[in-house]
Amino acid sequence: MDVVDIYFVGGFGVMGWVAASEYSQARPDPLVDDKIDIMHHMNADYKHALNLLANRFADVEARDAEMTSVDRLGFHLCLKTKDGVRGTLIAFLREVATPADERGQTDRLTWRLRGSRERAPAIFFREAPQLCRALREHVS
Repeated sequence: MDVVDIYFVGGFGVMGWVAASEYSQARPDPLVDDKIDIMHHMNADYKHALNLLANRFADVEARDAEMTSVDRLGFHLCLKTKDGVRGTLIAFLREVATPADERGQTDRLTWRLRGSRERAPAIFFREAPQLCRALREHVS
């Protein structure tokens, strides 16, 4: 098959064209083999930190936060708030290449909670229940 171009639909308004040359050079996300372990670890051992990260970097006061996805660019959180369930994407400060690199970036975001008032890029989704379900399905 000779691929000419690809139309990517990622859901929730994320779509675009990908050139065949870019597609043929694409590599799997470096966290793909470890993402389930990373999410389990963060959700089991760092719930409080996830709540703080949601509050600081997504400007959402969460009663509960659950990491539902992680990749080289950042992580998704499903947030329970006083107004209902919402989702957010928090970007790492730089792209990560290994699971150890991910831990370092997550730690740096947490350290920023105590320091600078600078905000990390975050995308806030109001389509909360559908987004959280979709993220969970995407991860499994």
